[in-house]
Amino acid sequence: MDNKNDCPHKDDEDLTQMIYSNLTELLRSHFKCEIANNYIHQSLVQNGECECKLADQDWCEDEDFHIHYVRKNISFPTICDEFTELIPKAIDGQNETDETECEQWSCNNIYTRCDGLWNCPHGEDEVGCDLSSTLNCSLDHHKCVSPYTNELICLPIKQANDGKIDCLGATDEPTLCQKKYQEQFSNNFYCINSYYQSCISVADLCDNYTICDHEDDEKFCVKNRTDIFTYGSICFSPDSSIHSDVEQFLCHETKFKIKEQIKYFSLDGMNKPVEDQAKDIIKRRFSSSSRIEMSDQHELRCHRGFDLRIWLNNEKNLTINTCFCPPSFYGDMCQYQNQRVSLTIKFRVLSDSWSTLFAIIISLIDDSEERIIHSYEQFTYLSIRDCKIKFNIYLLYSTRPKNETKNYAIQIDIYEKNSLTYRGSLLFPIIFPFLPVHRLAYIVDIPRINENIQTCLNSQCIHGKCMTYSNNPKNNSFCQCNPGWSGRYCTIPYSCMCSSDSICMGVSAYNRSVCVCPINKFGDRCLLVNTICQMDKNLTCENGGQCISADEYMISTRKFVCICPKGYIGDRCEIGDNKIILSFQKSIVLSQSIFIHFIQVINNSPPMRTTTFRTISLTKNSLIVYWSQPFHLVFIELFDEIYYLAVIQKTYERSTTINKMINLSDRCRHINELFNETFVQMNVLRRIKYYHLPCQKYSLNLSCFYDDLHICLCYDYGKQRLANCFDFNHNMKFDCLGQSVCENEGQCFQDTQDCPQRSMCICPTCFYGTRCQFSSSGFGLSLDAILGYHIQPHINLKHQPNIVKISLALTIIFMVVGFINGVLALITFNNKIICKVGCGLYLLGSSITTLLTTIIFGLKFWILIVAQMTFVSNRLFLRIQCMSLDFILRVCLNMDQWLNACVAIERAVTIIKATKFHKKTSKKIAKIVIVILVIFTIGTSITDILYRRLIEEDNEDYKRIWCIVSYSSSVKTFNSIMHTIHFLTPVIINLLGVIILITRKSRQRSIFQINRNFKELLKEQISEHKSLLAAPILLVILALPRLILSFVSRCMESTNDAWLFLIGYFLPFIPPMLTFVVFILPSKFYKQQLHKSLAAYRTNVQRQLNYII
Repeated sequence: MDNKNDCPHKDDEDLTQMIYSNLTELLRSHFKCEIANNYIHQSLVQNGECECKLADQDWCEDEDFHIHYVRKNISFPTICDEFTELIPKAIDGQNETDETECEQWSCNNIYTRCDGLWNCPHGEDEVGCDLSSTLNCSLDHHKCVSPYTNELICLPIKQANDGKIDCLGATDEPTLCQKKYQEQFSNNFYCINSYYQSCISVADLCDNYTICDHEDDEKFCVKNRTDIFTYGSICFSPDSSIHSDVEQFLCHETKFKIKEQIKYFSLDGMNKPVEDQAKDIIKRRFSSSSRIEMSDQHELRCHRGFDLRIWLNNEKNLTINTCFCPPSFYGDMCQYQNQRVSLTIKFRVLSDSWSTLFAIIISLIDDSEERIIHSYEQFTYLSIRDCKIKFNIYLLYSTRPKNETKNYAIQIDIYEKNSLTYRGSLLFPIIFPFLPVHRLAYIVDIPRINENIQTCLNSQCIHGKCMTYSNNPKNNSFCQCNPGWSGRYCTIPYSCMCSSDSICMGVSAYNRSVCVCPINKFGDRCLLVNTICQMDKNLTCENGGQCISADEYMISTRKFVCICPKGYIGDRCEIGDNKIILSFQKSIVLSQSIFIHFIQVINNSPPMRTTTFRTISLTKNSLIVYWSQPFHLVFIELFDEIYYLAVIQKTYERSTTINKMINLSDRCRHINELFNETFVQMNVLRRIKYYHLPCQKYSLNLSCFYDDLHICLCYDYGKQRLANCFDFNHNMKFDCLGQSVCENEGQCFQDTQDCPQRSMCICPTCFYGTRCQFSSSGFGLSLDAILGYHIQPHINLKHQPNIVKISLALTIIFMVVGFINGVLALITFNNKIICKVGCGLYLLGSSITTLLTTIIFGLKFWILIVAQMTFVSNRLFLRIQCMSLDFILRVCLNMDQWLNACVAIERAVTIIKATKFHKKTSKKIAKIVIVILVIFTIGTSITDILYRRLIEEDNEDYKRIWCIVSYSSSVKTFNSIMHTIHFLTPVIINLLGVIILITRKSRQRSIFQINRNFKELLKEQISEHKSLLAAPILLVILALPRLILSFVSRCMESTNDAWLFLIGYFLPFIPPMLTFVVFILPSKFYKQQLHKSLAAYRTNVQRQLNYII
């Protein structure tokens, strides 16, 4: 299958004789020619010769890939333009192309008007386009040269392209010199009655050499002209003043023409891009693309190096020539190749680090005890500047030749440049060490911000710590040595020569310190200072932009880069955002959340789409959007793909304010509303040719419409209304091109596709927060999630929002009441008499958990307040409280409910057993039950510790550290089940215990009081023990709101819902504070014991005071 007969019977070229296990195997080694329906070997693709060409084609599938794309994909601008682009496709039994079924298509539109080619049958799209001559023709006439008088005349449109030549050179019959699928038109002058060449080039006109039989190419020319031979043809003369009107017209009409194979969406009158898309090309000093031209002599002597002349003695004029070799070669003439590693590397960062400057050190190391750094490269990386750069690096071995008994690897160490915070390290082993040269290419993902850097246990790391590699943490680890120590286990001392404010991370094979420099400092020892960003801010970054000096290792025309704050863009942050004020007609049903699609139209490129997301308050009917990037179209998308055209501007104006009232007439209708079902089910190639009809039929009420693949605008063109469509992906995945930091499957939106600076997360239902880090579904609601965003950083309590102040007041009340309740309960039940039975032990345990709950709840609230006001930022402290406080609260609340249930069981058992009840047995059982309950509650809540972590939220307005919990689906199910058990089971036990107690007592009395009705006795017992019955009922009522909020479908989607959920969060803390009210006040016995205990404490205090006095 390589077009060469290697077998006697040519079996190797017969596809039917080939044996393939599947089509995938065939396509790995062969290229399929779609038109010819055959396969060619991959070695024949792009070899300069066409193997797929058919007789009626002027293009080749295996060579012209860009044309192959055109032939396979529908392009709205080139539909029905009299030039067939698409390969015929069988649809409903007919071969359809882009030029079939064009009866309803307007061939004269913004894409065909005055493009030099006839796209309408009679050339209507080119009428009036030639303004070079003095002859003026009406809009229904073409200009042409009479073949009889050689003068300019006006030819009626109906006579154009009618098969009869009426004009000299057949300018009225252009199809005579055009072929199907032709891309370039060089011979556009037609010779009448010519037998050997029908069409000739513009270069053959008026060159004093006759080609046409009837001298058509010369008879219209000005005679006796002597200067045209300098240029050959009069059409190539730069002096237009010597042209006659006829010559100028025919030179223009028959010039070399190119049919644009790919046309992109544009707006009427837009011929240039909005802004200069060219960017500074930054090349590294070690980039293979940086090449200085040298003479052949120098290249021959010094191979790929520079030929340098060195002056040995100026007085005697003694010099010597030497060669300055590139890293890949050495020798006196650079004639030998170095053993080396040629590395091409590209970095990627998540959206939380797009504006973070990194210091990156790439080292070539070995596996010896010394762990020698043979060579290294250090540079800075800033995503908004370098996201498209591929870095090309040479790493050389320290010895020549290299030691082949050692194993080598590439290590990449990454630090944040501003703070010199360590981000992580990656290791890439070099396989096949016997090879002299390795060419490697990697895409490296920089570890996310605050990602847990995994340490390991290796006691051999003497003067350092054991760390794992980010790209292979399970199998590879290394010793990160302290400054002044090196080697595999940090046992080799060296003298660090780096500056005091830098990091000394090792020593090279040439005994030079490897230094990581802070921002604005550079050099091998970080002793040099870059002062560009310390200059006058009016000369660097404006409007509060952060100045980043250019990498000293890069060759760039720009000396600094600006990281702009929100609201500004530009090289120096000098361009302010556009302000778009959108108001909606009252009859429009708004969703709370809307997508805003910004479309930028770029010359010779597909439209660039950027999508953002906004929420609309239920009390408002307007929205203000600030946008920094260029745009020409703005679409609003409501729920269920309902689109409105908000803004259309042919020329982008920056830093402007746009006011727009969105009316019902701005809604983009789906084609289902405009055509019948049969039409909608048609193939898109047939259907799209009727898309001008809706704009003409609904001219007053239709500004746009869409199908599953396109969005179309309606615009006025002359006396008609036409459609202008572009591709639009309605199911786009918003993940910031795979660099999203959004939690819990949140969608990520970025401000631009090209090296974005900002992103935002759109959360699924029941999640919210800037990174969707908070959940309000099930039992995952925490105080951080409810109250966190209401706490304003760096603002004192006096000026905090009302919800924060009220929460603070409630917390203080809860703490005071809870502490008093807990202390009184503890004094009451910490009594030998009460603790003789199991019920006393349960109540004592409940008193302890009550007091602990009050203390931990207060700590939780105050730490949240202080931390979110950014007075506390110690990550170790915040991590400890994050993992412990919520866990302890959860355990204490569950324990309190279970202990209350145990009290109810104990009382019921006491009534049932009556005289057979044993106090000692009850006490032993109580101790065992309490231990089991502690283990059970801790065990069922331990997932809270395992899945809790800190995340850092850093933006222009504030920097916060959040404590979040992220469960997997299976753990979520487990937690829901456990929470339900912890809530419902104690409640049911409480109710059953009280019911058993009352009914048993009623039956016992009915035995002795025979004359009384059982119902009367039951009512009497209920009235007598109403305090016992009221306690569990009260506990159920207080805990019920949290259970309801956990199971109902509605959840907290934003901080606007905080009040309801705040109430649900505080209510479960009320029952532990009612121990005194529920158990002590109704009981005479417990009140007596409390009085005795208080009297004993009072006596002890007085005794101690008297002793001190």
